[in-house]
Amino acid sequence: MIKILDIQRSITAANGNVSLAKDLFTMLLDDLDIRQQQIENSFQADDMVMLEEHIHKLYGATAYCIVPKLRQSTEILEGLLRQKDYSQLKKFVEQVLQEIQLLISNGPDYIEQNWLEFQTTN
Repeated sequence: MIKILDIQRSITAANGNVSLAKDLFTMLLDDLDIRQQQIENSFQADDMVMLEEHIHKLYGATAYCIVPKLRQSTEILEGLLRQKDYSQLKKFVEQVLQEIQLLISNGPDYIEQNWLEFQTTN
């Protein structure tokens, strides 16, 4: 399985609440098709304001679901958009879309796992 989610860190980010961590990840997965379309449409329409808004929302959604590659890609892309540095825009839009697709394809496998096994006891 491709490592797209750090379950243990997601549980920690949810203050140790396994159920909440799993629910947040499920909500992220449920929202990705729409987010993917919004990003693609904004990029194709050359609407940088809307693209930045969609990337910002996606970046925020990754705060509690520890999906490291998507979080990093959205952070870089958001920075480029804020700086109006469009020189690498296509590369990072494609990277974000690829990470979204990996989550859509592989995310359900993570939902099926027993997340209680990843809970740490302090």
